[in-house]
Amino acid sequence: MLPGASVGIIGGGQLGRMLAGEARRMGYRVVVFDPDRESPAAALADRHWCADFSDPKALAEFADAADVITYEFENIPAESLAFLDSKISVSPSPEILRICQDRIREKAFLVQQHCPVAAFYPIERAGDLKKALQIVGTPALLKTAQLGYDGKGQAEVAAPSDLEIAWRQLGEVPAILEEKVSLEAELSAIVGRSATGAVTVFPIPRNFHRKGIFDYSLVPSGLDGKLERAAGEIAGKIASALGLVGVLAVEFFLAVGERLLVNELAPRPHNSGHFTLDACITSQFEQQLRAIAGLPLGDVSSRGPLLLRNILGESWVRGEPDWASLLSLPGLRLHLYGKKRPLAKRKMGHYSVIASSMAEAREIDARAQAILRLDQDM
Repeated sequence: MLPGASVGIIGGGQLGRMLAGEARRMGYRVVVFDPDRESPAAALADRHWCADFSDPKALAEFADAADVITYEFENIPAESLAFLDSKISVSPSPEILRICQDRIREKAFLVQQHCPVAAFYPIERAGDLKKALQIVGTPALLKTAQLGYDGKGQAEVAAPSDLEIAWRQLGEVPAILEEKVSLEAELSAIVGRSATGAVTVFPIPRNFHRKGIFDYSLVPSGLDGKLERAAGEIAGKIASALGLVGVLAVEFFLAVGERLLVNELAPRPHNSGHFTLDACITSQFEQQLRAIAGLPLGDVSSRGPLLLRNILGESWVRGEPDWASLLSLPGLRLHLYGKKRPLAKRKMGHYSVIASSMAEAREIDARAQAILRLDQDM
């Protein structure tokens, strides 16, 4: 599928916007399907279907306007994606999304593939609570099977008596009880895979979170090279087992004792892969396009040390941030997502700092945080 064809994107958030931007740069037309009239991706689209994700008439029209369809987030009705796939190629496949949008199915798949994971037990009814405690113990985390992100849909279980209370607080919905591991680090592997089975793994970022929300990444990670290679190999193995065509993010925990554990999967470009826009010859978004269009995968080599920092709505608490001062900093590149309302904990953009060393990148980042007031507590 060569430039000039139409790429359909389900979901109009910032990931869809960045994917649309790369598609337009490469000469593709872009059509977006999202119920939000102000969705960030819609501003870059040739046409925007503003309709419910379950609207069959709108979905059919959308399929007719695209030459291939992909998606930028997981919370899409599986039936809608299957309907689209019956009319036109959807990549990654609806089956991959079905696995990844449910923690119980995802964990079962990872165990089947002999991937290292933290101890867990699925909870689908009250009768599962006792067995879960026997298998996992405490301290633990209770996570809803679906719709959890940015720390939402989770509750800490410090003692056995907390589990039933936590399950009720989360709505008594299907969930998993998972071992709460002592972390040394968090990292992720962004892997691209083509229909021919070619696989590329981007440089491994070390990721830092604040109150459950992605905060910043370092590339290179500074972690042992053996761990990075192991993470890349596991990610490639998962992508191949899924039959992935597109991009997949595999999030890892590095637990005390150098236990490398797969946390979760995202069959799409990922926040922790935004650094690829500035640091790599081919970005994760271009790689997604190359894969779903049947083109050769691109070079994922890194250009040098980089620090990436998320920008949340808190930076607007005293008015519009001082972009001029921010952009005066050497090596800093700003990415704003086109969201009109800055809300607390809402991802509004990010910046990358490319420097000659990580120490220099950190120094410039500290100045940027002061300008954006990112040092305040969220």
